[in-house]
Amino acid sequence: MGKINEIFKTFRLAGRDLSIEILEREYYNFRKRNCFLQYIDMESKERYKRKKIEKATYDCNQVALNKLNAFWVSECNRKNQNAVVTEENRFPVPLPFSQLSVKLLENYVAYCKNLYGNSPITISKNLRDFKTYINRAQNDKHVFDNPFNKFKYKATEPLPNAHTEDELVALLKLLNHPVTTESWKKVLQHYLYSCFTGLRISDILAVGHSNIQDGWLVLKPHKTRRWDKTVRIPLHPICQKFITSTTGKLFKTFSEQYINRILKEIGKYLNIPFEPSTHTARHTFGTIFIELGGDVVTLKDYMGHSDIGTTMKYVHISEKRKKEKINVFDKLFAKPDKDGKKKRGT
Repeated sequence: MGKINEIFKTFRLAGRDLSIEILEREYYNFRKRNCFLQYIDMESKERYKRKKIEKATYDCNQVALNKLNAFWVSECNRKNQNAVVTEENRFPVPLPFSQLSVKLLENYVAYCKNLYGNSPITISKNLRDFKTYINRAQNDKHVFDNPFNKFKYKATEPLPNAHTEDELVALLKLLNHPVTTESWKKVLQHYLYSCFTGLRISDILAVGHSNIQDGWLVLKPHKTRRWDKTVRIPLHPICQKFITSTTGKLFKTFSEQYINRILKEIGKYLNIPFEPSTHTARHTFGTIFIELGGDVVTLKDYMGHSDIGTTMKYVHISEKRKKEKINVFDKLFAKPDKDGKKKRGT
């Protein structure tokens, strides 16, 4: 009887009509309907099935869900419930929407930090996923207090890595070096193309000769395709040197995972002080464009950003580099050692 009363109460507060058929369905699905964990699982699967989200987004949703489920089981086991997650019973303890609270989110943050060693950025991304599905649940007329109305978690995202002009020149030389393998060349061709255009790897894999129009690269980026936004990027003459195809797609390459493995090898070979990835090329385009005198408003259009705040990070990277260049004066304070070589003074 308690379940039926809860269903009646939920529908009344939400202003929804409740028929006999709906009541019967809600009664037999009560456990799932009232469980936030089940809701995330079913809703994310439905969104992916209908191609509303990418596979990568779905995977991230599921990873965040698994951690939330493990956290909730551990919380309940503190009360001697002895619940165990299995393949047959993935969600052994329902997490009712009514249990979502500021305290629960605070405890989840501590759990991820202490047990998984998650960084603030990772925790922030997980919380963002939960916030998305909490908002969707409320739009679906689930009645509960949204804990994010009172809970704030700020994580300062570090500035991304980007190549310097010297590193870019070294990459260009490596492309035409006789020792460079064919697999390295194949990756360097589209990687350098991205360094001069700012294309994401998803667009590199799809862009074709038909996208080149009168010296401009014209495309609808894959990531923002739902908004049907067209981006126009002027092409530097060097870009043509990276293209070896004559029709169809500009580049034929490997999987993103394998590309990143090759980029890691290239970075090690050139003594680049970080591990490059496919997205480093886009960051390089944005950063060097600003460093060479480009303005942030134009860059925003080239990169297809909807918010200029996103583009501003390249200004911040440029400013950080300028500040670091003051370290050239350290050479003045280096002391020669016994062999006549200079060493840092104390």
